[in-house]
Amino acid sequence: DRGHVVWPPSLFKDGGRPYLVLSDESHPFHGEEYIVAGVTTTEREESVVLTQDDWVVGGLPKESYVSPWFVATLKHAGIDRGVGAVSERVVEKVGDAVAGYVS
Repeated sequence: DRGHVVWPPSLFKDGGRPYLVLSDESHPFHGEEYIVAGVTTTEREESVVLTQDDWVVGGLPKESYVSPWFVATLKHAGIDRGVGAVSERVVEKVGDAVAGYVS
């Protein structure tokens, strides 16, 4: 679901990386694939920080940042596991930043 943080294998990093699900039921093929943004432990000025207060379920062991310029589509079958979910406020902030990069 929108706001969940999931962990699929990654082409770019051994062991994979987490991704924040941005799409919702209005996305074509919802349930089969999702629009996501990459999550990293590398802080960059343009990233969106995930604090402990942002998590409504679960979390990550280190302070993490969503990279709104690192957007991808993930297939449901490729997701290894979920790690939690963040607040709608965070998802909207990331979505607005993504829109800024593609508008």
